[in-house]
Amino acid sequence: MAASINGMAERLRELLAGSDFIELVGCHDVLSGMMAETAGFNAVFLSGYSAAASAFGNPDIGLTTLSETASMARSMIQRIRVPVVVDVDNGYGNEDNVIRTVREMESAGVAGIVMEDQILPKRCGHTPNKKVLPLDVYLRKLDFALRCRHTSMVIVARTDVSPIDEAVRRARAFHAAGADVTLIDGVSSLEELHLIGREVPGIKQVNLIFGGKTPILSAPELHQLGFGIILYSTPTLFLVARAMREWLPRLRESHDLNSLAPASTSFAEFQSYIEELYLSRVRDGNGEGEPH
Repeated sequence: MAASINGMAERLRELLAGSDFIELVGCHDVLSGMMAETAGFNAVFLSGYSAAASAFGNPDIGLTTLSETASMARSMIQRIRVPVVVDVDNGYGNEDNVIRTVREMESAGVAGIVMEDQILPKRCGHTPNKKVLPLDVYLRKLDFALRCRHTSMVIVARTDVSPIDEAVRRARAFHAAGADVTLIDGVSSLEELHLIGREVPGIKQVNLIFGGKTPILSAPELHQLGFGIILYSTPTLFLVARAMREWLPRLRESHDLNSLAPASTSFAEFQSYIEELYLSRVRDGNGEGEPH
């Protein structure tokens, strides 16, 4: 395989090969990705749920296109220096669409993708009434994704099927087909987490959403159960949404910008943060301009 354009696919594989767990924090835009990196996370996730809501004001039902996702991924990857894993929904169509999806993600410098087995209209993994492809149809799409890669970009095969016994059967089939990582989404109990840890081979990812279906355990606890990647898929979106819903009405009611003081960063703080990150990229040869 050829080297990835930015070395991030290789970096993600190094992390996967280590003995520790990966905390993959879901981000909704470039700035949230930058802040996740600043906070010390060593990989970030471009969440389809969060991107649909923040960029387009849409629910996560498959309305975002491949081109839109690729554009958001490129913007994020140009600004941060940790691996970016991207939610590519169901690959945006059939096997031919999957090939184009893989090509677009590799050319953007994406370190890994998550591809699910849902059919349109798709739904967030933590919602009910999801519909999935027949296993043989998804396995064909997964095979195309794996074989058409030019780089070592990581492919996470995700299933949304229920009941849990069928989900485990699918995850085992994904692993046997060559998926780098498997993900059973929407796990609803501690018993199911234990079952996945015991019965699914290879590297496993779990998706935690605050207020979602899956019991929230700490990353060390989940790693002890056998999960190598702990995905927090929506924290930046939910934090920002709560802050704005709580504080913007206060500004409207008070007619006084000072009312935001307990919750808001200042101009000087934010300007210092954003300029220092920009200048750091320039010093490293990754900026678009010269320092002023």
